[in-house]
This record gives sequence, structure tokens and C-alpha cells, in this order.
Amino acid sequence: MKTDADFSGLDEFLSEAGEEIRKGMIEAAHKGVDYAKKHGEYKNHTHNLRSAPGAAVVMDGEIVDMYVPAEPGHQEARQKTENLLIYGSRPENGIIIADGMEYASHVESKGYDVISGGALHAEAEAQKKFGKN
Repeated sequence: MKTDADFSGLDEFLSEAGEEIRKGMIEAAHKGVDYAKKHGEYKNHTHNLRSAPGAAVVMDGEIVDMYVPAEPGHQEARQKTENLLIYGSRPENGIIIADGMEYASHVESKGYDVISGGALHAEAEAQKKFGKN
């Protein structure tokens, strides 16, 4: 007995699903960065820490979106984060949340939220979009 199966349309379905995943990851990443910029718990003396939070969305090892919304006049902070996102280690698929200022981890280690709250927020947003209900 011969059985024929028609899988026409499967490629289109997979492409559309991949695009929805990409859009959802980008939205979660942007919300995480925006959260970090808004809720940072430190004194913003130079405005570099507040300008430096950024994110990259990685799919199949390639950056498909980068978001580093630096404040005007703080291009060095933006550049440092972009360099960290581009040249730092990255997952095959995922979201990277980073702050390129060299002292960001020191400020975090003192108990201030520089970027960790934004990372947790991005994770929560991704869970809302992709997690099991």
C-alpha cells in the first residue's frame, strides 16, 4: 500500500513561525533594555551607565537585531556596548543584555541594579510570549 503525504506549505509555515519568534525576541530584548534604563538604582553622575544598556538578538549564531538607545552626547557609551555585543561571546540563539561601561559590574557588585533587572525583565517578557501557560 502506497501512501502519499502533501507537505506543501510547510516551508512557508516554518518561515512564518521563525519570523514570529524573531519579532518576539526583539520585543523582549527592547523591553529589557528600556526597563534597565528606567529603573537603574544608582546615581547617574556621568549618564554613561544609563546610556550604555543594550541588547542583541541572536539567531543561528548571527545578530539579527541590536538595540543600544544611548542618550545624545554619549556615543562612547553606546560604542562600548555595541562592541561588547558584537565581539563578545554569544549563544547560538538567544538574547544578550549588556552594559559596555567597564565599571557596570562593579556598580552591580555594590548592590545597585545596572543591567540585571533589565535582563530579568527581558526573560519575563520572553516567558510571557513563548512559555507554557
